[in-house]
Amino acid sequence: MGDLILRGCKTIAEYAFRRWMAENGFANGHFTLKVTGNEGIIKDSSGDTLRLTYDSETKMVSAE
Repeated sequence: MGDLILRGCKTIAEYAFRRWMAENGFANGHFTLKVTGNEGIIKDSSGDTLRLTYDSETKMVSAE
């Protein structure tokens, strides 16, 4: 799983967000992810969004 997620990631935060998405059932191709620094926005086809934050000290992703 890790190798497939890592492909195309430009930052550790993006990798952490994509791994979090995979572990929480966000199927590839059904959601988009936009990453800015340590924040990510997941968007679905109806326009609903979920904000993610990556903490580089704890290496944890949290959803708001």
